[in-house]
Amino acid sequence: MDRALFSRLQEGRKKFQAERTQKRLLHERNLFDQGKKDIGKLTSREQFLVGVALYWAEGFKHQDESTLGLATLDPKMAKFYVDWLVGSLGIVKENLLFTVTANEAYKEKIGEMERYWADFLRVDISQFRKAFFQKTKQLKIYANSDKYHGVIRIRVRKGLDILRRMRGWMAGLAETI
Repeated sequence: MDRALFSRLQEGRKKFQAERTQKRLLHERNLFDQGKKDIGKLTSREQFLVGVALYWAEGFKHQDESTLGLATLDPKMAKFYVDWLVGSLGIVKENLLFTVTANEAYKEKIGEMERYWADFLRVDISQFRKAFFQKTKQLKIYANSDKYHGVIRIRVRKGLDILRRMRGWMAGLAETI
């Protein structure tokens, strides 16, 4: 095949792929925007139920657990949970306790991680307990380590009664299906 013809074919292929990529990205953006619009503003009851479902999925549920708690590395989920505890359950923010969990490779960065979570969740750094470091054979370094803030564990101080109610809320939610 002639080099000039091959070059024109390559350019045409690249142009087609670029146009297809642009169409796909626009389609994905439209779906994302529609998804956000579908949610809209939640009523207080809807917020309560979403929080119960979130806890059902991500909360501490071991039978020996003695307080309401949740762990996540997703900042938006952590913020939703804290706001839900305060707004839907009437928990006073000062009654929340926080612990950052990270791989041992991040020991030197733990103060920075705690400050990140305290600032993001708008809580006092004094509410943080001693960090927990996971001991593994390999020290995991994340590709985007500048955006890695560890896992935040959020507990409610003296939250046993609320945990017991939560178990009922989850059972009630499960029975609605």
